[in-house]
Amino acid sequence: MNEETILEVRDLTTAFNTERGTLKAIDGVSFSLRKGEILGMVGESGCGKSVTSQSILRLYDEKRLVRYSGDIEFAGTDLLSLTEQQMQSVRGQSISMVFQDALSSLNPVLTVGDQITEPLRIHHKLSKAKAREEALQMLKLVGIPAPDKRIDQYPHELSGGMRQRVMIAIALACKPKLLIADEPTTALDVTIQAQIMDLIVKLNQQLSMGVILITHDLAVVAETCSRVVVMYLGQIVEEAPAAALFAKPLHPYTQGLMRSIPQIDGDRNQRLYMIKGMVPLLSQIPSGCRFAPRCSMATDKCRAEMPSLRETGDGRKVRCWYAEDVKEES
Repeated sequence: MNEETILEVRDLTTAFNTERGTLKAIDGVSFSLRKGEILGMVGESGCGKSVTSQSILRLYDEKRLVRYSGDIEFAGTDLLSLTEQQMQSVRGQSISMVFQDALSSLNPVLTVGDQITEPLRIHHKLSKAKAREEALQMLKLVGIPAPDKRIDQYPHELSGGMRQRVMIAIALACKPKLLIADEPTTALDVTIQAQIMDLIVKLNQQLSMGVILITHDLAVVAETCSRVVVMYLGQIVEEAPAAALFAKPLHPYTQGLMRSIPQIDGDRNQRLYMIKGMVPLLSQIPSGCRFAPRCSMATDKCRAEMPSLRETGDGRKVRCWYAEDVKEES
């Protein structure tokens, strides 16, 4: 890991113990994140984006539910080698996470102020008065109007956009080096979505923290991310600089995601493109390329042999036997 790299994930596997046996939700995922970089992570629901992010923070029950393997190196420390107590000192202080649903993530019986001050008092050992002062500053930083009033209110008294800002304030209270934002604008109005994303970008620049942005919104990725990781069924199928990915996606799955974006100048009578089929269950992972059953370009080789994630030049990687040969469907 060089000085500019803050996170290095190598061959990460997350396997869950289920009634059907051990199922790999994440299978050999590798990527890195530089200081001050915003990395986009995209893919359909069930592709492993959220499991990857929560595996970085080791949020699953390791005694009964899950088993991790591989390496997660953060700021020179292997997170998988830490004890649970040591991980607790990392969560919220060095690495923070904003979850998709602020209403269910916030504690309904604690005021906004209590929830922001909690990590400050635990990690920074601040007094109650000093922590409250810091909490007020955080509410101002994330653009909450009338912070003196809001700090003593409960989550149900706030709008959806304000609750999401409170979640960001909690996540940033200890000024982490890495912020993981998992669908931070889900269920918000379009104007509020834009405000939240502008806020994340602004704080990323001000605090020079790395950001992993998990989202379904490719337009947000194009506007805010410098690099993009595309996931499918627990694996990375493509990684590239954002500009290169949107200019020329190489993997058929990425091409399908791009074609699914509504076009403003498109034919009104033309139906929205959909990738055929659905993401299969973890208990029904196909042999060979995992996308082959849904890919119109698949050959017998695709259905029989798993392609590796290989470099194609210009900082790009792709998991496809024919990435340089196939052309985008018209």
